[in-house]
Amino acid sequence: MKKFIAFSDCDGTLLFDDYKFSDYTINTVKEIYESANYLIPVTARTLKNLRTIAKQLKIDQLGGIVAGNNGAQIFDFKKDQFILNKTINKEMIAEIFDLYFTEADEEKECKVNFTSENIVYSFGESENTKKWAEIMEQEFKVVRNSIEIIEDIVSITIVTKKGTDLDTYLEHFNQIKKNYGKEYRIDNYHNRVISIAPKDVDKGYAVEVINKYLNNTGQYETYGFGDSYNDFALIAAVDYGVAMQNGLHELKENAYDITEYSNYQDGVARYINEKIINKK
Repeated sequence: MKKFIAFSDCDGTLLFDDYKFSDYTINTVKEIYESANYLIPVTARTLKNLRTIAKQLKIDQLGGIVAGNNGAQIFDFKKDQFILNKTINKEMIAEIFDLYFTEADEEKECKVNFTSENIVYSFGESENTKKWAEIMEQEFKVVRNSIEIIEDIVSITIVTKKGTDLDTYLEHFNQIKKNYGKEYRIDNYHNRVISIAPKDVDKGYAVEVINKYLNNTGQYETYGFGDSYNDFALIAAVDYGVAMQNGLHELKENAYDITEYSNYQDGVARYINEKIINKK
C-alpha cells in the first residue's frame, strides 16, 4: 500500500455532532501514524482549540501536524514549531475598527469581531459569539478602542445587522474587497458576514504548504475529507477529494468519492480503513 496523507475537516466531518471523537476514530488515527502515514486536521477552529483536539486524538504524542483558522496557522508537534503562522497587521485592524465602531450599539451598522488564538475581541455583547468563543476555549472581550487589541489577530469578521437588505450588505462587501482585496482574503457568507483573513489562506493552501513541508513529491497519496463550503478548496487540492455523506450536495458533486457513513458514524475513519488501508 502506498503511503498516504489524509487531510480532514473537523466539524461535520471528523468530529461527532457533540464535538467528540469515538474510540474507533482515535484508534484509527493512532494506527495511521504508527504506519508512517498522516491524518491532519485542517479546520476553521482556532489553533488553541485545535491543540485540545490534537490531545484527544493523541496527534500531539504521535508527532503529527494540525492546521487551524482554515490554514493560517499550521503546527508541527514533532518539531514543536509553526510551519505557517499568518496574521493581520495592526494598521489594518485599526482601520477596520475605526471604519465601523460607534459608541451607541443602536447606531452600529455592523458588529465586528477580531479573533486571536486566545481572545475574541468584539464591539459589543453577542450571545452567539460568546457561545462559539466558549467552544473554542477563548475569552470573549468587549473593546472600545483598537489599542485594546493586544494579541495577534488571525481573522476579522464583519456581521451586518439583522434585517440588512442585500444591496446594503453588498455595498459593505464590495467596499472592503476594493480597499483590501489585494492584500487580504475577503469572503462573504450568508449575505450577512464578511470575513477578512491573511492573503491566499484557505484549506487548499494549507495542503500545498504541508505537502511542501513534508517534501511530498508523489510518495504520499493525498486524500481530503470535508462537508461544507470552506472544504471546496481542500478537496480540490488533493489527489482524492472525499465528501461526507452528510455534506453539501454541491460538494458531493465536485468530489472524487462520498463516504458511506456520516460524521457521527465515523465516516472518515471507516473510509480510511475500508477504502485506503483496505482493512474490513
